[in-house]
Amino acid sequence: MSEETSLSFWKFVKPGKFELPAEPASKTAHSFFEKLFSGIGEEAGDGGMEAVQSELKSAPRSLIDWLAPYPEWEKAAASIKELLLPWLEDDTPEGNSRVIVAPYGSGLGEMFQLLAKNNNWPVLPAPDYNILRGRDFSWIENLPAKSEEPLVIPRLEAFFLRHYNGLEHLRKLIARLFHSRQRCIIGCNSWLWHYLDSAMQIRDSFSRFYYLQSLSAQDLQTLFCSLESRKSYRPTVFRQADTGSFILPPEMTGKGRLDSAAIKADSSVATFPSAFIKKLAVESRGIPLVAWSIWRNSLKLAPGEDVAEIAREVADKDAAATATAKTIWVKAFGDVELPALPADIGQAGAFLLLFLLQHDGLKTDVVFDLLSLEKDRLIGLLNRMQKAGIIVNENEVWRASWQGYPAIRRFLAEQDHLQDAM
Repeated sequence: MSEETSLSFWKFVKPGKFELPAEPASKTAHSFFEKLFSGIGEEAGDGGMEAVQSELKSAPRSLIDWLAPYPEWEKAAASIKELLLPWLEDDTPEGNSRVIVAPYGSGLGEMFQLLAKNNNWPVLPAPDYNILRGRDFSWIENLPAKSEEPLVIPRLEAFFLRHYNGLEHLRKLIARLFHSRQRCIIGCNSWLWHYLDSAMQIRDSFSRFYYLQSLSAQDLQTLFCSLESRKSYRPTVFRQADTGSFILPPEMTGKGRLDSAAIKADSSVATFPSAFIKKLAVESRGIPLVAWSIWRNSLKLAPGEDVAEIAREVADKDAAATATAKTIWVKAFGDVELPALPADIGQAGAFLLLFLLQHDGLKTDVVFDLLSLEKDRLIGLLNRMQKAGIIVNENEVWRASWQGYPAIRRFLAEQDHLQDAM
């Protein structure tokens, strides 16, 4: 039985087999949405179409939470265990550690927490920031020499500071794990992994490491359909506003209760995954929470819809028997508004974003401590990028926003900063 395996669409592969989602073929869209409202006919042209689409209303948070709730990670955690099971059962394994690398916005830390919880495996707690900032390495001596159960490190970023002492702590931890007889399962952010591979050749210390495979358009379609079915009771169809074409297969989101003849006629020329989902897969690089966040931002309601009534119907279990579908409109992908970097943030902004990615978020005082920039300048950068939607502050921790990640990655590439491989 191979260590390289998959469960559902969660796949963990060797680096050489990692692939990004394929670019979709271009296709000319034909107007559809304009026919749904009086006063806008064929003569309206592109200007009329833009006017109609501009009237689409953002779906309220309560409705979006029913249609696209936060992903669950049980199957992903089970897939990690399935991947590692041959190694765990081997009495004489090749190496005592395994590393799973995933890009920012993958939910890897949550997968690992579930993996440890479901199997009653111990989790190594990260030392306090002040310890990582100093020269007291005694905490490393408290690591177990050997136990029957594997030791789990959900986020290697929690043991890292981009600072001389912080790197020394990580070097000593990795050396201890390398020479230990204790089996250890480690999760690592791809931005940190790439930096550590450049700074200290970290891959030489581990015989096996795997990448979370990017989600394809087909995978995202499956994910979004499963999320919609988790909490929404009423049949729902997702249509693209400028063409009327289905974004997700109606036989899946319709709960199997829609008129099959009507659906077949309406979707006879539809191909799935839809062009929207294919473009989303490419823009998000198949990263789960990046794609999920953009998807939620894309869900709209038609003008005149009673928002409160729709939210009530979707959440109403009594609607489970109805065959009448609720239509959720989605703007053409090119019209979806995503965060953009503020102008002229330069190398200072690039370093700030790079540090946030490599550490998977930082508290304000740590930002001031690690970056050798004037405090007022850092405050200005944080405020400007937060206002632009590029970064967020949650529980007093600054991190890159998931919707802003595509723009951040492009910006860092333009600034010639070290890129992760994912």
